[in-house]
Amino acid sequence: MQNKTSISLLVLFCSCLLSIPNAFAGIVIDGVLDEQEWAGAQVYSDFVTVEPLTGDQAKYPTEVRLITNADGIFVGFKNYQPASVKRVNRQFPRDSQIEADRNIVSIDFDSTALAGYDFTVGSANSQQDGIVTPGDYSADWDGTWYSQTSSTEDYWYSEIHIPWTVAPMTDAGDGRKTIALWFSRVVFDESLRFAFPNAYYSRNTFMEDWQPLEVDQVSTSTLDWFPYVSYSNDLQDGVAGSSSEEFNAGLDFIWRPNSSTQLTGAINPDFGQVESDDLVVNFSAFEKFVTEKRPFFTENQSLFSSGIPNDDQALYTRRIGAGPSGSGGGLVDIDIAAKVTHFGEATDLGLFVVKEDDAEGSYGGEFISSRIQHKIGRLSVGHRLTYVERSTLGREATVQVADLIWRKDETTEVRGQILHSDIQQLANSANGQNTADNQDTAGWASLSYAPSDEWYHSVYLSHYGDEFDMNDMGFMKRNDFREFFGKTRHDQLEYESSSNILSSSTVFEYGTTENTQGDRLELRANLDHTWTYKSTRKLGLKAGTSASSWDDRLTRGNGMFADPAHYWFETRYSSPRGDDFAYDVEAKVVYDKIEKTSLRLKFSSQMYLSETMTLSADFRYKHLQEWLIWDFDTAQLAGFDTDRFNADIRFDWYPSPKQEVRLKFQWVGIDAEEVQSYQLNSDGNLNLSASTASDFSQSDTALQIRYRYELAPLSNVFLVYSRGGYFASDDGDIGPGDLIREGWDGVQVESIIAKVRYRF
Repeated sequence: MQNKTSISLLVLFCSCLLSIPNAFAGIVIDGVLDEQEWAGAQVYSDFVTVEPLTGDQAKYPTEVRLITNADGIFVGFKNYQPASVKRVNRQFPRDSQIEADRNIVSIDFDSTALAGYDFTVGSANSQQDGIVTPGDYSADWDGTWYSQTSSTEDYWYSEIHIPWTVAPMTDAGDGRKTIALWFSRVVFDESLRFAFPNAYYSRNTFMEDWQPLEVDQVSTSTLDWFPYVSYSNDLQDGVAGSSSEEFNAGLDFIWRPNSSTQLTGAINPDFGQVESDDLVVNFSAFEKFVTEKRPFFTENQSLFSSGIPNDDQALYTRRIGAGPSGSGGGLVDIDIAAKVTHFGEATDLGLFVVKEDDAEGSYGGEFISSRIQHKIGRLSVGHRLTYVERSTLGREATVQVADLIWRKDETTEVRGQILHSDIQQLANSANGQNTADNQDTAGWASLSYAPSDEWYHSVYLSHYGDEFDMNDMGFMKRNDFREFFGKTRHDQLEYESSSNILSSSTVFEYGTTENTQGDRLELRANLDHTWTYKSTRKLGLKAGTSASSWDDRLTRGNGMFADPAHYWFETRYSSPRGDDFAYDVEAKVVYDKIEKTSLRLKFSSQMYLSETMTLSADFRYKHLQEWLIWDFDTAQLAGFDTDRFNADIRFDWYPSPKQEVRLKFQWVGIDAEEVQSYQLNSDGNLNLSASTASDFSQSDTALQIRYRYELAPLSNVFLVYSRGGYFASDDGDIGPGDLIREGWDGVQVESIIAKVRYRF
């Protein structure tokens, strides 16, 4: 009876929620710029071509009208695109890459060139938003804003409303505020992008080149509540006489006492997944990075962004709620979470706190991260701290980071960080009686130099100490190494009018890595050339080599493997991007004298069945003549003749502007037959072993069917069905058909979820 009552209340709650009307101070966001207010708007029309980066006058006129008032920023695009020019009108999920004609508004609310907010609207009113920071872009941010589009025979229009509350900004003090803007437009079928002002991502001064605009500062104070109710049913764990049903409720909130300060909090936070992670099958010695999808960790996160050029992260929020590495305890519930940010005229501050459930056996912990960022002219310096305490394990981990960005001039930029870790652990039964008292440092620096739009050079140098460890709250692939790499890129932006080539790019990359004992881990170089044709086809060729070196991770601490020289060649082709059936093909051949020749094929396609219906598929195949991996059963290296299959199929349908149906299926299959097993000799070379490893096959499948109804921006109803299967065998020659069938039949996880999250 209680379950029936809860379901009835859930249905009643959903039925009572109404969409917020998109009307603001006389302007109705309907995609038609017919209100009287638009006649007096600020007009920008001097758009130039930035893809390719020629700076020429835009091929198709574009006009932007802008209004600011107490409700926020209103932007109207008028895009000339005659009927003779194909329009690509496709609908995409929120925050997906919009492969269609589109308009982009980028705003730096403090005009400091430290953080900008992107608002992208496709011609079918698909929305994408994200955060731009110097040299980086993150789509892990969602804001509350409004848009609509319309079209006539020779024009299409977009109308956008961005409230002042969408992002924090400093208080100017005198009632007037300078912000910076960048507008761009993509003509998808011709691979063209126009922009105003003349600024582009590849330039060191990209954000500094944005258009300044002085506006009346609006004092804002808002409090938004995001309660959620969810129902889940584990269809596999439920047995007769017991219930696998679970009801949850919680609350997220965002309080902005003023325009420069924001507090985000969560009680019993909504960290349930309604979007599945990609399947990961990893036989390497290195952890795989997984992107963040949970609302609390993506909202207002720009100040805490902590990327390192080698793809490490000082703050990796997927650690939170995942349980400590190696504990085997699984996911950990989160009791409460909060973060506060304050943006000042020259100094920005942030604090981030999360408390996991620390009930007996949960291995729950407490997480703290702080951030200070200060800008002086072209110099930006900062400090961040991460701290994790897991009382059950008797473990404390502290990492401190000092960082610097210096834009010397329009052509040169210097970046760097110095990191220090301090790990303390007392022996107890929960941690296997292991103690730790480790302190060490790491650091990196990069220099980029772009003398023109055609040339770009960068070099990067890093050092990670033997005991440096930031994996309690960060992400790093390894410690104990020194690394140097560089890149030179040349873009040919203009060709003769008679040529069928639109632009081309040549990239030369080189680098070397060694451990702190001086053993060379890598010495590589590769050359990559890409042609973009006026038809929007693309063709790429890539070749490279790496010298013989040492691998000190492959054997999991059981010796250094003498890795021979490698050689590779790759070719890529992309079909015209505006076609209803678009595809990419890649082929790569890699050779070395131990693993012999390996072949890697990839085919990705998008079939646009209609403007509201898309079928996407990604297929990958690898054949490795002798895949060398560590065999834990025999504690030695083994080579396998291997076939690996990956499939990723997705169907998206939009029955109406507020409804989305998504089907996502993924499969990873491996067939591996042993060729030979090996022991390492004292020189790191392979000797044949009398012990043999077993053949093996493995298959993982994952299916998710999701229905979403948008009640209002950031307010949704979700219905989700998920199913996952797994199969493993000592037979190494099962074949793809049987692998996928066995992986599908071996159901491990099956559940349904219903969730409502609404913004008040």
